[in-house]
Amino acid sequence: MKTLLLTITLLFSSSLLHGQSINAPVYDNEGFFINGSILGAAWTIDDLDIDTEAGAGIGLKLGYNFNTNFGLFASFDAASIDPDDGESYLLGHFDLGVQGTFRTTADRFRPFVRASLLGMSAQDDDIEINGSGFGLGAGALIFLSEKLALDINYTQGWINLSEVKMGSQTFDVDENATTGRFFIGLAYHF
Repeated sequence: MKTLLLTITLLFSSSLLHGQSINAPVYDNEGFFINGSILGAAWTIDDLDIDTEAGAGIGLKLGYNFNTNFGLFASFDAASIDPDDGESYLLGHFDLGVQGTFRTTADRFRPFVRASLLGMSAQDDDIEINGSGFGLGAGALIFLSEKLALDINYTQGWINLSEVKMGSQTFDVDENATTGRFFIGLAYHF
């Protein structure tokens, strides 16, 4: 009798474990995705004696993940920068890059790293400063459902400023700048 009860208990337990593994959620990030974010941005020109200026804005990212661990993305973000003296101006970035995501589709928390080529522009009504450079970032996807994730990340950019426009005149420059952007947003994976 004990052997029969033990056998029934083991069979029942194994069927429960098998049933749970079949119904376990899969947090799949493979394929196309879209991401909307709010962000905090800051920047400074390295060689000039200018304090770091910061502000807040929004961002949009579109991308494609070839598998659950590697993908490409393009993003655009803009922030309204409020300097201590003077009027507010716009700081924008365009990134084209790659992202590597760690862990498996069974994990709700998925850290990632990214690298991008980027363009940057700071402009108000009178002056526009343009440059390009390289960005490195890290963050995490925290899945809220099987397709929707909270995306929290930081990207540091190293920029070579190459052009200043004042009205109809354009001047070539060679200055280095750094930017930092902290994003909190939602990503939907199709």
